[in-house]
This record gives sequence, C-alpha cells and structure tokens, in this order.
Amino acid sequence: VSSSSLDVGVVPDGSTLTDISNPYSRSVSNGMESANQTVQLSAVDREARVLRYREKRKNRKFEKTIRYASRKAYAETRPRIKGRFAKRTDSGVKVDRSSIYGFGVVPSF
Repeated sequence: VSSSSLDVGVVPDGSTLTDISNPYSRSVSNGMESANQTVQLSAVDREARVLRYREKRKNRKFEKTIRYASRKAYAETRPRIKGRFAKRTDSGVKVDRSSIYGFGVVPSF
C-alpha cells in the first residue's frame, strides 16, 4: 500500500503544544484580576460612586428635544397616517410644499 504525503497528516506531540505561546493568556489573567479589584472598593469609594449615580439620575431629561430646526421643518411637512410617517405617493397624499420654502435661515440652538 502506497501513501502520498497528502494522505498522511502530521500530528504534533504533546511537548510542542506547551512551547506555543498564547498572546491572549496575559489579558485573560489581567481581566480576572481587575474584576476582583472592582469588587473590593472601600466603603467611601462606593458611597461616592453611588451618590454620583443618584445625582446623574436626577438630572436625566426624558423630554423629546429637536436639536435641528431643519429636521423639525422636514418632519412637519411629511405626510402622516394616525400620527406616524407615511410614504409619499404621487397619486396619494398631496403635501403643501409652500411651507418648506418659508424657512429661509435655519437657526441653530
């Protein structure tokens, strides 16, 4: 029985696997150490972080703000069905485009 070099696979022995260095092994161990460090915060540190979180939570804004007047102008001219934007069709909804040209200079806030 003849065998070519393609038929025979080369399997490394166990000793060569230990010689291969893993570039991710160091980052994994550092990640575990840093995770343990964040758990062991002092009481003062933890209290300061909790207070900062509560202050930031109080200042959250849930109102919808329009940052650009041009976006607002475009949204006002788009056709809506039940309050949602709808696709424009030539034969369907006719939009009054004269209001678009009324905005000359767009103010920035």
